[in-house]
Amino acid sequence: MITAAGRTSNTAPLKRKFIKAEKKVLKRSSTGYMKMSEKESLRETGRRARKGLPAAASLSARICERIMNWDIFVSSRRIMSYCAIDGEVNLLALNSSPGARELYLPAVAGDEGSCVIEARRFLKDAVCVKGKFGISEAPASAPVIKPEELELILVPGVMFSPAGGRIGFGRGYYDRFLASCSAAVKAGVCFEVQLEDDFETERDDVSMDFVITEKKIYEVVKKRGEGK
Repeated sequence: MITAAGRTSNTAPLKRKFIKAEKKVLKRSSTGYMKMSEKESLRETGRRARKGLPAAASLSARICERIMNWDIFVSSRRIMSYCAIDGEVNLLALNSSPGARELYLPAVAGDEGSCVIEARRFLKDAVCVKGKFGISEAPASAPVIKPEELELILVPGVMFSPAGGRIGFGRGYYDRFLASCSAAVKAGVCFEVQLEDDFETERDDVSMDFVITEKKIYEVVKKRGEGK
């Protein structure tokens, strides 16, 4: 659960409009997996919620400022960010001013059917290129860091839960990559309207350590013995 209690937000009516109207009670099947129809419904709800925000640019700027003043960000030297697509929180301001930190961006590498994410360093004055799915990424010539050497990963998603759950685009690339980043702090980045209180995750989904919105930074309290 999230330690910050009693969350209030001016975007609460908008959240109810996009999320509560379509909320379903999700239960694990006997195999421990969420039904795909339920997950797809939540995925679509989250995408429409963020696309419906009238002030996404200013909210993104607020989130960038919050992250850049965050003690974990300040103390980290190897950080993986991302380039926004499809209404995601735009971290351009953060990506443009990493300071003395090494900033890495995710890139999809490999052949169709065996694609993986690798973290490529975004060097000063470098020009991003379009990757396999039209997402901006550092060029293939950029240095690649080992996943276990990253200290902080800013993770996009279409829906997050107070328990650290995340729903992405459904390809599974991020979860497989995050599973190999045992030492890194994993922080989900989203708008407040993308927070949903009640959804189950699958066994292979990697839980977030924090969830960051325009309102605050939520710390996820994990059960004893639960890994990252």
